[in-house]
Amino acid sequence: MLSPLDLLTTWLAEEQSAGAPNAKPAVLSTCTKDNVPHARVVVIREINDKGLLFFTQRGNRKVRELLDNPQAVITYWFELLQRQVIIEGTVVPLSEAENEHYWKSYPRESQLRFTCYAPTSAQPITNKEVLENKMKQIEHEFKGQVIPLSPFYCGFRLRPERIMYYAIRTDALSDVFEYRQSDGVWTMQWLSP
Repeated sequence: MLSPLDLLTTWLAEEQSAGAPNAKPAVLSTCTKDNVPHARVVVIREINDKGLLFFTQRGNRKVRELLDNPQAVITYWFELLQRQVIIEGTVVPLSEAENEHYWKSYPRESQLRFTCYAPTSAQPITNKEVLENKMKQIEHEFKGQVIPLSPFYCGFRLRPERIMYYAIRTDALSDVFEYRQSDGVWTMQWLSP
């Protein structure tokens, strides 16, 4: 039997094999310390036995909510195969060494783009030219040089505690099952749709 995270990577691969151009984006749901919910799409950079990794910009709403209330949910919807995966768990910040490692794995264009919009993501700007001019300035400043780790770049790992799998069937008897982790051991349970 596959581990719950191995099953997730299998479902991701099956969705891409079915023709999905990119199955990596998922919805990250968080709450403020006052329990006001908020959801947005993020790209999951890596799934391993420690959890799901995603990256963002220090100081934004997502980071503030994760630091105030580290309980979060990641939801995948696989349109082509009519499947859903809901992952509940605790989110922890990555270390600076881990951030540095992943920063170096990005293509130069992605590093430039991130450096360009940091630290203004989701903040008001006068117009789009502000960012376009900043991009040109950064390209010029780092021409022929390695782009250093942005002080605003940071990653998080969601450590799953509960993973629910939902596969829609045409006979309306959809397959629903969940995995729960306790003391490092996963148990699986079928659920009624």
